[in-house]
Amino acid sequence: MSKPKPFPSITGSCACNTIRYRLLTSPLFCHACHCGDCQKYTGSAFGLFLNIETYNLSVISPTKPVVVIQEKKPGVKGRFLACPKCKTELWGNNVLGAAVCDLRVGTLDFPSLMEPDLHTFVESKVDWVRLPEGAKSTPKGYDYREVWPKSSLKRLEVAVARVAQATKEKQEKLATLLAKQRQENTSESDEVNVEETGGEGEKTPTAVEFEDNDVEDDEAFEKRFKETEKALQSRLEKLSLKLEEEELARKTGELAVGTA
Repeated sequence: MSKPKPFPSITGSCACNTIRYRLLTSPLFCHACHCGDCQKYTGSAFGLFLNIETYNLSVISPTKPVVVIQEKKPGVKGRFLACPKCKTELWGNNVLGAAVCDLRVGTLDFPSLMEPDLHTFVESKVDWVRLPEGAKSTPKGYDYREVWPKSSLKRLEVAVARVAQATKEKQEKLATLLAKQRQENTSESDEVNVEETGGEGEKTPTAVEFEDNDVEDDEAFEKRFKETEKALQSRLEKLSLKLEEEELARKTGELAVGTA
């Protein structure tokens, strides 16, 4: 029995070639979108995208893409990976979530390799575009569960499960860090209290002279507690964002460079 042939090297880049990437396997699906939004976003007649598991997209350049969050329509934000130099949008995770990348086929070195499996929103395509004979199309959008090959749907299940597991591990890690930060914050507060009392423990009102404004009442304590919690939450949000970016970088090939 002959061994299956390895997937050919299909590479792509941004406009200035600062970002280089490689597809590690065949796409799940490829489609052309003729909707009005894609026409405006691309400045062309239609958008052309392929779907592939995030971990099957490897960044092979020293420079990594950066995360860009844009509000392209009022109230609708999109998250994309783009070149930090020329700003070319390479792919996003806005259709099927973190498990799957929606890659811009035009960024491939040889985009003609990816003929669309389906043309969508053909009711709004420009008049002079003629679809190839026999090309599959739909007037509007489509349900991937109805048009994707069974093999692609199975791959999608695996990808979603892997992302769910990674998300669970990330949440557990954040919970551990939160507990540690709170413990450290409590320890710091205890140390401050000991220093303020000179290490002599709690004193009675008759042991020292004081004025009313020297005593922290319940309201002041609550205010200080909330400020501490707010600062802690801010640090955790920054940490969460950093972990998310590192995880995204890992999935888009940062850790796969050595094996690419």
